[in-house]
Amino acid sequence: MASKKNVKKRINPDTQKIYAYAGAIVAIAFIIFTFYHNSTNVNYNNIKQDKGAYLVYTKYSDTSTKYTKEVPYVNLKADIFKEVNKDILLFCDKYMDKEKSVITYEYDVNGIILSVVVKVINNATTYAPEPYFRTYNINLETEEVIADDALLQFFGVNKSNVEYKIKRKFQNYYNDIVKEKYYTSNECSYECFLKWRSVDKYLDHVSYYVREGKLIAFKSFIAHSIFGEEEYFNDKSFEFEIADAPANQNNQENIPLSSK
Repeated sequence: MASKKNVKKRINPDTQKIYAYAGAIVAIAFIIFTFYHNSTNVNYNNIKQDKGAYLVYTKYSDTSTKYTKEVPYVNLKADIFKEVNKDILLFCDKYMDKEKSVITYEYDVNGIILSVVVKVINNATTYAPEPYFRTYNINLETEEVIADDALLQFFGVNKSNVEYKIKRKFQNYYNDIVKEKYYTSNECSYECFLKWRSVDKYLDHVSYYVREGKLIAFKSFIAHSIFGEEEYFNDKSFEFEIADAPANQNNQENIPLSSK
């Protein structure tokens, strides 16, 4: 019986080139699509007012003195952000004409949450510089402002948790200041310490911000006193970490929402 020979099918060299070119074109098209898709999502160009600018940028500034004044603008086109930008201007306007006042800002994008904080230091006071903070938290998917209570719920905390965290950190500040001998506990008790800080209630003048997936509370207080402990405090002293991660990190789409 004659043995069967396996016949190997040959592909024309020109056909191989066509396949190679076609594969390269598909790969390039995929890369372009992926880049465009990711850029659109990451930069949120589809919801920006000005597609060539950052999500948040400096709208007004004053460089005539050594005191920084930079007013941010939220670069989103939905009608609600007209109100947000109007609120930012109203907050900053009264400090723009004060020569020694400082206005700065920062913003972070955490998943679908855009957080903006405007920081003001009012140096035109009779006693001591007064810091103020205004924050805005925005769901970029739904183009809505996230209310404070909704943000706290997303992180699995409530106002009582916030109050406890702020109180504990102030107690730590006080203990450190006494330890570093700015004064003794007999010279100034914890209640005395809070009085110099102008802190009557822990939850007064608190604004919330999301940075690197963590919930931060900015709390305004006076750093100066007759004891000179303003040297102890720094910019980070006004930040109080409330939660180190959302209650459900894998389900950001279910952030409860309501406009402020």
